[in-house]
Amino acid sequence: MVTDSINKISINGSDDNIGDSMTSSLNQTPTQGLWRKGVLVQIQGGVWSMETKLTADDLNLISGEVPEFATLGKKKLLDSKHKNDFLSVIGKARSGAERFGFPFVLTGSYFVPFGNFDRLKKVVEEQQIVFSRKVDSFINRYSEYRAEYLERFSQYREKLETYYPEPEYVRSKFTMNAIYYVASMSGVLSNTGSSDDMYLEWAVNSMNGLRSEARDVADVIRKANSGGNLDGRTMRRVQTLIDRLQNMDMLEDSSLRNAALNLAADATMGNADALEAAAKDVPVSSVRSLLLD
Repeated sequence: MVTDSINKISINGSDDNIGDSMTSSLNQTPTQGLWRKGVLVQIQGGVWSMETKLTADDLNLISGEVPEFATLGKKKLLDSKHKNDFLSVIGKARSGAERFGFPFVLTGSYFVPFGNFDRLKKVVEEQQIVFSRKVDSFINRYSEYRAEYLERFSQYREKLETYYPEPEYVRSKFTMNAIYYVASMSGVLSNTGSSDDMYLEWAVNSMNGLRSEARDVADVIRKANSGGNLDGRTMRRVQTLIDRLQNMDMLEDSSLRNAALNLAADATMGNADALEAAAKDVPVSSVRSLLLD
């Protein structure tokens, strides 16, 4: 259980000196080294539920006829496809955070190394534009969608039509924001570990996750060589790995990156074995100096 506060420092993602500003903001914290490597991001999105409370009357019941073990849920005011359309856009932005960063210990947050920051920011901004346009289109056609839905369920019109809010209220329920920030977590988080322990565990797992990806790529290349089906699609996995190591390996392990580059240049069994050997899991001691020492 968290017993001490979590301090978030929001920053402007367009700041060219974003790394320096964050480091100075959290000067001398146990994880100062982490903020020299990247930034946290949360993709926040809100979508109108397009639902309202279901009542006993909607089911032609009276309140007393609903048994105590049951609770009534929601009734839809529009087809779910409209809500899912917006959720898909938010999901694409969050997928970008997952692709360019590591899931962080704070729920809903991703740690994005600075090498990927501009790339993620571009993805997020593109999806924000799409989201905004979809909101405008939805509001412009709101009356049309409402009329179509009421026509579809004309026998229940009196149970639905009074629950539709005004267009501007609906518009206010759509939001999509990206918050880039650093976090300071101090004090004991549990009886068995400190914030330093938590950060270390996260960092070790993240770095070893990259190494697991590298071992998987080495295995794919070996299998492709054995099967005689090594092709451009398979080699793209090597290039993707190189890009991820270049921008996401906070340990800046040159031996691992060079092994991946060698495999890209010459996809032999030997180079695949060399990549696997270079991608062994790193111990806590290798990561501690990055974050704490």
